[in-house]
Parts: sequence; C-alpha cells; structure tokens
Amino acid sequence: MSTNRRSFLKTFLRGAGCFAVSVAVPFRPLHAARPRPNPAHHFPQGVASGDPTPDSILLWTRVQRTEPPPTQRPVPLTVQISRTADFQTVLAERRVTATAASDHTVRVFVHGLPTDTVLYYRFLAPDGTPSRRGRTRTAPAPTADRPVHLAFASCQAYEAGYYGIYRTLIREDEAAPPEEQIDFVLHLGDFIYEGLGYGGARSVSPFPAGGRHGDGTWHAETVDDYRHLYRTYLSDPDLQAARARWPFVQVWDDHEFTNDAWQSASTYDAGDEPAQARKVAANQAWFEYIPARLSEHEGSPAAPSQADDFRSAAVRNAPLDATDRTGLVNEPNNRAAVGSMTIYRNFRWGQHLELVLTDGRSYRTPHPVPPPLNQQLAGSDRYLTPLDVVEVFDAGRAYNNGTPPETVTVGEQEIPNTRRTAAPGSMLGARQKAWWKQVVRESTATWTVWGHGVPLMPMRLDLDAVDPNAQTVVMTTDTWDGYLTERRELLAFAKEAGTPLVSLSGDNHNSFAGQLYPSFAGDGAAPMGTEFSICGVSSPSLYRAFAQALPEDSPLRPLVTFDDPSAGEAVEALNLTFLYGAKASAVAARTGNLAQAKTAGSRLNDHLAYVDSNAYGIGRATVHGEGVDVELLTTPPPTTPPGDDGIAVVRRARFTTTKAGDGAAVALQGPTIDGPAPFPL
Repeated sequence: MSTNRRSFLKTFLRGAGCFAVSVAVPFRPLHAARPRPNPAHHFPQGVASGDPTPDSILLWTRVQRTEPPPTQRPVPLTVQISRTADFQTVLAERRVTATAASDHTVRVFVHGLPTDTVLYYRFLAPDGTPSRRGRTRTAPAPTADRPVHLAFASCQAYEAGYYGIYRTLIREDEAAPPEEQIDFVLHLGDFIYEGLGYGGARSVSPFPAGGRHGDGTWHAETVDDYRHLYRTYLSDPDLQAARARWPFVQVWDDHEFTNDAWQSASTYDAGDEPAQARKVAANQAWFEYIPARLSEHEGSPAAPSQADDFRSAAVRNAPLDATDRTGLVNEPNNRAAVGSMTIYRNFRWGQHLELVLTDGRSYRTPHPVPPPLNQQLAGSDRYLTPLDVVEVFDAGRAYNNGTPPETVTVGEQEIPNTRRTAAPGSMLGARQKAWWKQVVRESTATWTVWGHGVPLMPMRLDLDAVDPNAQTVVMTTDTWDGYLTERRELLAFAKEAGTPLVSLSGDNHNSFAGQLYPSFAGDGAAPMGTEFSICGVSSPSLYRAFAQALPEDSPLRPLVTFDDPSAGEAVEALNLTFLYGAKASAVAARTGNLAQAKTAGSRLNDHLAYVDSNAYGIGRATVHGEGVDVELLTTPPPTTPPGDDGIAVVRRARFTTTKAGDGAAVALQGPTIDGPAPFPL
C-alpha cells in the first residue's frame, strides 16, 4: 500500500458516516437480499457512486425508517459490490452503520477493484431489504489508449422544472454499444438551490428553520435546511436513476451555499453579509449527500493534502473586511468556514484525459465593483458593469504598472477607485492557483479538461453602439469576466506550458461555445483552448429571465427579444446581440432584415462560435487522441413531468476541438446542428 493510499484511508475514516473496504477475491455473499412486503427501512434518495479511479470508487446511500417518526438510532447496513447484476458472486461486502450524525447517509470507499470495469452495488437494510441496484465503473489506467465518454450538467432548480434530460440520456446510453457508453457524469454545480422561488413547476416544502431575504423569500440557514433540500432534489426519479447508472464527479458553484457567493459571504440584500455559519452548514450537507473524493488520491500527486472528512467548525458570523495580501479574508471564522472542506482535485482517465476540477467560490475575492457602486452605475449588484471599471477595479494596485487612478470616469460621473490599494482579484485563491498550475504543467495527458462552475469566455454587450451615453459592459462580474487579471494569467500560463485546454463550465443558463485566448483582444492571436458552457437542466434560461425582467418600453428590450413578422413569434435577439453586437439587434428589430442587421453589427465577442440563450439540457463530450468532440443537447422548457423515455431533444449542436500545430494552439470545428438552429444561426 502506497503512502498516499495509507494516508487517504486513515483520514477518510475520520469522517462521519465514512467507511473503507478492500477487495480481495470474489466470494459468495454472506448476506442475501430479502425483499419484504412491509420493510421497516427504505432508501428514499436512492444510491450513488462518485470519483472513480482505476482501482477504487466511492459508494453512497441514505436509509430511513419506512414509517414515521424518523429514528435517531444507528441503522446497520450491508454494502455489496459485484461484477454481475445478480450479485451471485461479490467482490466486496461490508457492514456499515448509518447514524443520525450524518443524516443516516453513508459513504463507502471501495479499493482494490479491477481497472476499467463496469460494476454493480447495493445496500441491504437490517432485514435484508435491498436498495435499488447501482451501476458504476472504474477508470482506465493512465496508459490506456481509449476514448473517454462523459456527460456534463449544471443548474437544476427543483422548483423550476423536471429532470427528464437525465432519463433521455439513460435511454440513449442503454441503446449505445458498450464502447460508446458514458463513463461518468461531470456535474458543474448548482446541484441544489439554497433559496425558494426559482420557478413554479413544482414546490419545495418549508425549511425546518430557514432565513428570509429582504424581498420575503426564504433561503436555507441551518444544516437541517440544506439536508432538506438534498432530500427533496434527490426524490426526483430521473436524477436518482442517473446517479444509479453512472458515477458522478462533482464540484459546487454558488447555490449549494448562497447566490453569487464568495468565501463565506452572503450577497442577498446588503451586498456582502457575513454568513460563516451557513457556509459550514452548507459544506456539511454537501459532504453528506455528494460522494466526492476530497483528499489526495493515487494518480494525482499534485492534489492538496487534506482529510477526506468534514472538519466541522464552531463559527460565528463576523465582518468580512480584514483581507490578507492575496485577498483572503483574514478572519478566524471565515478561515474556519472556508477551510471546513476542500473540493478541488484532479483525475487521470487513460492516456488522453486529465480532468482538473476547481472551486471558484471558497477562495475568490469579492466581486470587483462593490454592489452599492454597481447599483449606481448599472441598477444591479453585479450585472451590466462597465468594462473599463471592471478592468481598473479588478487589477487593484497592479493596474497601469502599479499606478492605479484614484477615480474612473463613467459618462459624466467620476467614480472613486475603492480598490486602488487592494490585491488583484482572484477566483481561485493563491494556494489553489499554484496547485492548478502544477497540474497543468505536469500533466502528460493528450488533453487537459478544466471542469468549473462559471464561464471563462467573455459575454459582453456593446451598449455604446446604440446609446452614445453608454459603454461596453460585461454581462455579469460573477463569472471570470469579473476576474480579468487572473484569467489572463491562467490562460497565458497554459499557453506557455503548451497545454491544449478545454473548459467545461455552467452557471449562466445558456449554452455557448467558442475559443479561448489569454487576452480576448481580437488581435489575431491563435486560440490556445476552447470552452463549452452548458445551459441548466431545469433552471430558467438566460433569455427568459432577461425577457421577463425588462419592461416592454425598455430601450434594452430589442437587444433581448423582438417580434419577428416572418416567424409570427418573438425571437431570441439576445443570441444576435452576443454574436453580432447590440446594433445588429437594434437594426433587426427595426427592419426585420437579418442580413442587414449582421452587416451593421460588430463582432465584439468574436471568440464565440455558438450561442443558445433560450436553452435547457445537457452536454456530452468524448475525449480521444485526435481531439475532443462535444455535443450540446437542447430540450424544451422542462415544466411538465417527463415520460418513461425522458424529454425530447429539439437540437443537437456538435463541435470538435483539435490541435493546430505546435504548442497549445487549437482549432474549433462546428457547430454542426441537428434540428432547428437557434436564432440567428
């Protein structure tokens, strides 16, 4: 047993509800499944597996008494893993105990497994009542020359809609040849939403405790509140079926804690309010319900050394205003809250895939423009911020070679530069960034795929093209467009390291694809990577959110939607605005002539190859020696319960990333679109 493995097992067992079992040789199970008509226990959230390596996997379930009231007593379970679906011969079997301390969830680390193998697992209640059968698989060896197939998903607000796309994916996977079936699902965050009021397709029952926003809506406040959300979301049969069919590899974004989070700050009403107690509660519930490997693991020597457990911290909410030179709030409660769990990690899947997963919330500095100032400039906390202001504020004391201005001019306003003595903004934080660079530099895989919560590519609006008093704005500073300095640093590093990079991201509730550049300056430089950002599984699309928010008489409305006489319906002008500029949408709305509109516009976001802002769905990717093939699947709004075959796919947009010469240069081919193309394509 290696030092890494020994350390991992030692630390893993410190976590509540955590167990380890080693595979020896196949044997007949000691415990048999005995289905009963009136079982005393059941498994209402199903089963799951996560974070496969070539010889290990994490298994998960939650057990509950069938009849109320819920028990506070420990519940003994038996876990079994087998090569065959009938469990006649098992590879491993162990007694484990689900306790109230972990909400009767259990996490089981099984190691010594055969490489690149489909396996089956189940849990047995004390009377032999079985859970549903789970299917999982181990990863290929680092030397294996085979394609890796994955799906990637984001943003699944339970109230907003149903998860039929998972059922669609299952049906397609069942019909595919074994060598083309999905190896794992990469979930990029917003697995739950901490607040209520994100739609009306279905409802979440009231929180056990809950806190209240200034607008009267409720959000999770305690660990029991967050547990309540996971139990509710995991009651969905299609999400359960997906977790039972494939291992999931997950990171969080903001809604697993609080909207637009940074470190342990809440951003609802007054901008940046301390919420250390909520951060700890959110981390604990994520740990209990998500089977994720949170420690060093073999094949990833650069991974941070940490305990694979939830380090519960007794914290109080304290002001978030004393930062160190890197931007981390240097306050004991904040440090304890963000340090209670670490999720950034990396995996090697065969010869061709290095999967790097980062946490873009726990260590990031505050959004570059303070919310009160952004409200003054743009009427929102983080949206439609002037690009010039973001450039100055994000760079802090490093702007203009260390001589930042005291004020920034916006129209007729002189804005005080409140960050002129602060460190440049950071999404990753110093320690995680150093780790990311080490992994990217040392990887020998054909492709490095970066899985993270928010998009890298700019999504900007040239409002100055239609209003002489306006400026070019970034859509939101909550994405990497608010952290320009660090984005340039990381992408330049990958380019210099000769690492072809593919970014998979989510969060923005629209699907888009394009090319990555360190500067995005439109200077003719060769792209060093590509990005594919996936829409939400069920969360309201960006187009619908903007169209509902803008009054009919708003001068910005034609940039989002207008009636197309030829189609007899409103069109997603927001796509046109992102691809061809604000003037293009203004001309199209006035004349109805799309060709004239495109000619009148400009390619401010010329890195974009595809935008579908009114999308719901999921993504698929195949990583192989010659390239990375990506398919973006779009469905109708998932507001009605799906059938047994899932939800219809109305559009598939396909792309291929290939290497283009020496170094990190890449080429993007596509989109090739099956089904009606999104406007204006």
